Amino acid sequence: MDISALFKLSYGVYIIGVKDGERNAGCVVTTVSQSTSKPVTVTVCVNKENYTNACIKKTSMFSVSVLSESVKESIIGTFGFSCSKDKDKFSGISSGLTKSGVPYVKEGVTAVLQCKVIEFFENFTHTIFIGEVQEAQNLSGEKPMTYDYYHKVIKGKAPKTASTYVEEIQQPQSSGGFFKCSICGYEHKMTKEEFDSLPNDYKCPMCQVEKSLLIYNS
Repeated sequence: MDISALFKLSYGVYIIGVKDGERNAGCVVTTVSQSTSKPVTVTVCVNKENYTNACIKKTSMFSVSVLSESVKESIIGTFGFSCSKDKDKFSGISSGLTKSGVPYVKEGVTAVLQCKVIEFFENFTHTIFIGEVQEAQNLSGEKPMTYDYYHKVIKGKAPKTASTYVEEIQQPQSSGGFFKCSICGYEHKMTKEEFDSLPNDYKCPMCQVEKSLLIYNS
């Protein structure tokens, strides 16, 4: 089976927001799609290991922030490569609340939905939530980010909890050195001298881990 064929399926990149009591929680997903028009419903897949999954089941409410191509890499990294149980991912990020008090991201987002869970199904590693859309608004006219854009332009990697995660086949690197983040897989071309000159407090542009977790490859 050629698993690379799966990379040709079309996806977007979204942040799911949810309220857990007084806490805000959320994660990045790539599988959100409209399933019916009357009523308007969407399906969302969230890994069972994600803290956000349990919060959705507890509250039966969630938001969908549709990321644009202008979204900061650090926002994707924060929501995609850390756990809401350990930190408030919304802290320091421009965000808002729906009429029902569900958090959503404003910065680098083109549209937002608020959904009420009407049913969910367990599917191996993920839960498939069916949500009825209660609110919907456009935040900007920017182009929505596709999963293909995320991979090819931003050079982002999918976390292992993503429903679209496929272990990537290592491709020969082009000439020149680069560093690769050992946590999120982010790569950035630069010389060894440039890498060594990065300050000690430098962090991965994607997931914000410290420099010691960045590996240089020549």
